[in-house]
Amino acid sequence: MSDNILEILKAIFIAGTPTTVLAFMMVFYAIKRGYIEIDETVESLKKRKKQAKKDKAEFKVNPVHQKWLYFGGGYYGLMALGTYVHVEILEVIDFFSNYSSLANLIDQISFKALIHLIIESFMNIIPAFTWFLYWPKQIVMQNGWYWLLASYLGYQAGGYIARWYFNRKQQMTEN
Repeated sequence: MSDNILEILKAIFIAGTPTTVLAFMMVFYAIKRGYIEIDETVESLKKRKKQAKKDKAEFKVNPVHQKWLYFGGGYYGLMALGTYVHVEILEVIDFFSNYSSLANLIDQISFKALIHLIIESFMNIIPAFTWFLYWPKQIVMQNGWYWLLASYLGYQAGGYIARWYFNRKQQMTEN
């Protein structure tokens, strides 16, 4: 197999598949919770948020969707959200791996440690917004365009599958 084909397969499985799953979950729950209609895009949700801000009205979505919108919504926002979650999970694992036992953890937890975690959480926004710089440092990529395309197609596929699911469900209830 050529190097290009292997790179494409790596990009599909490492970038495309997780992006598909994340996009599916975000669109699925946005539709399920009534944030958007089946035929609407995230753009309409962003517009509603903007309009609510102008009208000084309340705009409620769950914290995960709020973070997605904070990062811009759409593909860029989804990649930023995925990066943010990835970095946060690594931080939490690193935090807990510094302790040899539960007793040691309890002894060492302090106000200072909790403040440090909160500050790190805010600092993790930087790699989230610059996800296109973050991921090449985490994964060996021979051609970044393959990875970008795989993740973008995964984003599109995830949204499409979520909408297809709800359309199918709606058709089944009508028959």
